[in-house]
Amino acid sequence: MNSLRYEILGPLRLAHVHGQPLRASKPRQLLATLLLHPNRFVSTELIADALWEGTPPRSATANIRTYVRALRGVLQEAGLPAPIDTSAAGYSIEVGVDELDSSMFEALIAEGGHLRDAGDKRQAMLVLSKAYGLWRGHPLDDLTIPSAWEGTIARLDAQYRGLVDTLLDLRLEHGDASGAAVLLSGRLTEDPYDEQLWRRLVDALLAAGRTGEARAAYAKAVQTLADELDVKPGEELQAAGGRAENGRSANWPDPGIPAAARTPEREAPAEPTGPMAAPVLTEPQRPPSQLPLDLADFSGRRHNLEQLRDLVCGRDPVRPPIAVISGAPGTGKTSLAVRLGHLVREYFPDGQIYLDMRGATEPRDPGGALTDLLLSLNVPDFAIPADPDRRSAALRSDLASRRVLIVLDDVAAASQVAPLMPGTGASAVVITSRNRLMDLAGADSMPLDTFDDAEAAELLRRVAGSGRVDGASSAAAEILSACGNLPLAIRIVASRLAQRPDLSAAELARRLRDETHRLDELSIGELAVRTSADLSYGSLSAEEAQLYRLIGHFAVGEFSARVLETVASPATVRRSLDRLIEVNLVQISSVDASGKARYRVHDLLRLHAIGAGDEEQKAQAVKDLRTVLDSLLHKIRRAGAALPFVYFGVLEHSGPLDLPDPAPFTDTDAIAWFDSERSTFVPAIRAAAQNGLHEYAWRIAAAWGPYLDMRAYFDDWNESHQPGLVSAIACGDRHGEAIMHRNLGQLALYQDDWEPAWQHLSAAAEIFAEVGDRFGTGITAIGLGTWLRERDRPDEALPQYELAVDAFVEVGDKNGEAVARSANASIWLRRNDTVTAGRFLAEAFLLGVRLGDPHRQAKIRRRIAALRVQQGRHDQAVRQLRAALAIFKGIGDDHCGAYTRSELGHALIPLGEEAAARRMLMDAMEVGHRLGDRSVEGQAAHHLGQLYASTGNVEFARRYLNRAARVWQLAGNDAKTAEARAELAALSTDRAVG
Repeated sequence: MNSLRYEILGPLRLAHVHGQPLRASKPRQLLATLLLHPNRFVSTELIADALWEGTPPRSATANIRTYVRALRGVLQEAGLPAPIDTSAAGYSIEVGVDELDSSMFEALIAEGGHLRDAGDKRQAMLVLSKAYGLWRGHPLDDLTIPSAWEGTIARLDAQYRGLVDTLLDLRLEHGDASGAAVLLSGRLTEDPYDEQLWRRLVDALLAAGRTGEARAAYAKAVQTLADELDVKPGEELQAAGGRAENGRSANWPDPGIPAAARTPEREAPAEPTGPMAAPVLTEPQRPPSQLPLDLADFSGRRHNLEQLRDLVCGRDPVRPPIAVISGAPGTGKTSLAVRLGHLVREYFPDGQIYLDMRGATEPRDPGGALTDLLLSLNVPDFAIPADPDRRSAALRSDLASRRVLIVLDDVAAASQVAPLMPGTGASAVVITSRNRLMDLAGADSMPLDTFDDAEAAELLRRVAGSGRVDGASSAAAEILSACGNLPLAIRIVASRLAQRPDLSAAELARRLRDETHRLDELSIGELAVRTSADLSYGSLSAEEAQLYRLIGHFAVGEFSARVLETVASPATVRRSLDRLIEVNLVQISSVDASGKARYRVHDLLRLHAIGAGDEEQKAQAVKDLRTVLDSLLHKIRRAGAALPFVYFGVLEHSGPLDLPDPAPFTDTDAIAWFDSERSTFVPAIRAAAQNGLHEYAWRIAAAWGPYLDMRAYFDDWNESHQPGLVSAIACGDRHGEAIMHRNLGQLALYQDDWEPAWQHLSAAAEIFAEVGDRFGTGITAIGLGTWLRERDRPDEALPQYELAVDAFVEVGDKNGEAVARSANASIWLRRNDTVTAGRFLAEAFLLGVRLGDPHRQAKIRRRIAALRVQQGRHDQAVRQLRAALAIFKGIGDDHCGAYTRSELGHALIPLGEEAAARRMLMDAMEVGHRLGDRSVEGQAAHHLGQLYASTGNVEFARRYLNRAARVWQLAGNDAKTAEARAELAALSTDRAVG
C-alpha cells in the first residue's frame, strides 16, 4: 500500500509527504470534497455547499477558483502530480485506485467478495484484512462534515460494517476466534445495543477457550441492555449466556489457516477520531524508536533474556504480555530491559517507547505519563483527552491494533502504571521496579538478584578492558567480593580501571578493604550517582557550580534558562548551562516553538546537586532559589494584570506591583509568555514547597489562576493548587488557604466533580468570613450558588446569589456585581419570570459596559440569549450569541466559546439554519471533550442528536444521543442521562415500528 497518496478513511492526510503543506480550512474542505468523488467532475454548487453549508457568499465562485489554484500549487510542491481539471461541469481530481485509500478500500472489498463467492475463502480473508487495515476511523473526522458529504460517508461506513461482519465470519470459520473477538469488541464500541454482536462475542470467546471472559461479556451485555434500553436479552443471546455458564463453546470448525498465514500484514493503527482529532495534512507518522543506547559491554542475564523474549514475543493477539523486572538498586534492571528491547525490535514494527517513571525519587503522575505515551504514538496534543480515565481508554484503543513495545523504567507502584496498560492486542510492556508489583493484574514477574560469580567476573573483565584485570587473580576476587557481585558497583569500579591506567587492580582492591570508605569507592543507588557526579562537579568553575547547586533546588521538572537569569547575567547563565550539558549534569529536554531550549536534570543528579558544596554554599543556593521564585512571582503578576479580561476570582496580591516593569506586557505578550513558560510553574511550586518556601508555593499557584481559567488548563490547575493548598496550610496563611480552596472548588465545578466542589467552596466561604474578606465571600457565594443551581436546587441557590450582590456592592466591585446580577437572572429564568430576569440582566450588562470589559459583556450576552429563547425571540438570541462568540474567539477563551457555540447551535435550529447549527454543535462537543468539560460536551451532543432525529437521520441521531447519555452519566447528571436514554429508546421503537 506504499502507492497511496491520499487518505480519507480517518483524518485527511497526504501519505509520504513531509510537513503540513495545507493548513487553510477551505482548501482542505475542497480537497476532501473532490476526493470523495474521485475522477468525476464535482459541480461548483456542490462544492459551495460543502464549503459554506448552504450559505455561500456572493463571491463563492471566485473564491472556489482561488482555492483551486492554491490547492494545485500545494499538491505540486508536495510532489503529488494529481491534476485538478476544470470544465463547465465543475472540478475533478484524477487519482488512481491505488492512490486513494477509499478507492483501494472499495476495490479490495469487491475483490474479497468475489474470492469468497468463488470459494477461495482463505485468500478472501487475506484481501479483506488489507481493506480493514486501511480504515483509520470515521472518514474525514478532522473536518466539519457538511450535509453534502453525508451520503458518501454513510456509504463508506456501511461498507466498513459489512467488511467487519464478513471478516468475522471468515475468521471464525478458519478457527481464529481470538482475532474475531478483537473485531467484535471494536464493533460493540460503536453499537453497544446490538444483541447479535454480543452473542457472537460470547461465542467467539468461548471458542478461544476464554470462558471467564465470555461470562463477563454476557454479564456486560445484560447490564448494558437493561441500563440503557430497559430490555432483557433475546433468546439467542440468552442461549449464548447459557453456553458460557456451562463452559461449552459452539461447534466452531477446526483452524484451517497456518499460523504464518493468519497475519500476512499487520492491521493499520487506529487513530483518534473527531473534528479536533488531528492536523489535516501531516508528516508521515513514523513509529517511535525511543530505546536508550544498548550497552556494548552488556554481559550476563542470558537466562533472563531468553525468558523475557519468549514472553514479550508471544503471538496471542488479545492478551498483551506484561513483564515486571524487579530487584534492588544496582541489579541492572534498566540495562536488561534496554538490551531486551533492542533484541526484539523486529517483533514490534509499530514502535518502541521508553518512559522513565521516576519511582525512586518523585514518582511520575500516571496522567502525565499517559499524555507522553499518546504523544509518542503520534496522537496530537490537542486531541488528547483532559480526563486521565479517558486518556487511558484512548491509549488502550490505540494499542489494540498495533504491535508496540513499551518500556516503563523505575516504577514505584502498580497504581502508577495500571492506567498505562493495554487492554487487548499484541503490544507488550516491560516494567522495571524496585518493588515486585505483585498486585499488577496480568503481569509476569522477573525478579533479579546479584550476578553469580562467573557473570560478575565477565562484566569486570569486559568493562575494564583487555589486560586490565586477571579474572583468576586474588585482586579480582577481592574486588568482586567487596562489590557483592552487584552489577552497578562492578561497572563503576571496572570503568575506573579502564579510565585510570595508573590504577592497578591490586591498588583498587586495597582501597575497597576499608569499609568506612567503601561507599566512596563503590556506589549503590543514589550513592552511585553521587560518586559519578562528584567527578563532573569538581570540574566546574565557581559560577558553574553555583548555578548547578541552584538547579538542584529549582529543577523539579523542566525549566528554561530565562528563569535563572535573576541570579546571573543571561550570558553567564548560557555559558554555565553549556558547560553543565557538556559534563552530562544537565540535559536538553525539548525546544519550544520559539527555538528556546528547555532543560531537565535527572532526579538523582538533582539530589546530588542539593548536597553539593559546603554549608555556606548550600545556604546560598536556597537564597538564590528565593530570588528566582520572587522574580518569577512578580513576572506572573505583571503578565496576569495584562490579560485581556477581568478575572473573576481572588488574587493573591491586591496591592500595586512593587517595581515598574522595564518591558511592560501587552495582552498578546502576556498570553504568549504564559504559553511559553507554562511547564515551569508547577515544578516551581513543587521546588518552593520542598525547600520550605511555602509562601511562594501558594502565591505562584494563585497568581497564574487567571491564565488557567482563560485557557481551561485543568490538569495544571489541579497540579499547582493541590500543593498550593498544602503550602498555604503549612505556612499558616488562612487567606491563602481560602483562595486555594475557592480555586479548587471552581475547578471541580468545571469538571462536574460535585462533592469536592462543595467541600472546597464551603471551606473557602468559612475562612473568608473568618478573615473578613467580603470580596472573597462574594466570589465563593457565586460558586456555591452555581453548585446548587446545577444540582437542581435553584431555591437554595438564590440566597447565595443575593449574598454575592450584597458583598460586591459593599466593597464596590462592579465586575463582581455584574456576575452576581447575571447569576440571579438565571434563577428567575428557571422560574419563568422573564420580567425580573430581564431587569437583572439589563443591570448586569450596563455594569459590564461601564467597566469596558468585553469578556464580561460576552458572558452576560449568553444569559440575555437564554432570555430571548425563553421569550421565543430566537433571531435576537442568535445575534447575542454571535456577538459573544466573536469576543471569546478574539481573546482565545475556548472554554466560554464552547458553551456559546452549543447555545448558538441550539438557537439556530428553530430558524431553519440546520447546517450552521450542526457545525456549531459539532465544534462545541469536540472542544468540550478536549477540555474535559462534560457539561458542554453532553449538552452539544444531546442537541446534535435531537437535530439529526428531527431530520430523520436515525443512525447519526443514535450516535450522538448515545454519546450524550454516556457523558451525562459521567457528569453525574441523572436527569439529563435519563432524558437522552429515553430519546434513544424512542428512536429504537420508531425504527422497529417502521
